[in-house]
Amino acid sequence: MSGDREKLDIPAFDDDLSDFGAAPAAVAPRPAPGPSNDRQRQAIDRAASFPSREAPDDDQLNIRGSRVVLDRFRALRKSERYKYADLLEMMMDAYERRKE
Repeated sequence: MSGDREKLDIPAFDDDLSDFGAAPAAVAPRPAPGPSNDRQRQAIDRAASFPSREAPDDDQLNIRGSRVVLDRFRALRKSERYKYADLLEMMMDAYERRKE
């Protein structure tokens, strides 16, 4: 069966592999890091911090109450298309203004 195949037209390679095992070019060694200053390291850490690594500002609140009151709050939130926290903040602001 191998006699039926055509030979590929690939140019012959040299068997000279003398460059293959040559040593790589010399690379200057990196200096070892010196003793670090805690304040300097903290400043670098603050400057290099990513927002995704910071603690989130969000929290969660679970409110227990009568179904009528909670359904009323949910309905108001849905009809006005607010987030729960936004509606709660507006209600608290209105309450505080009324007390003044």
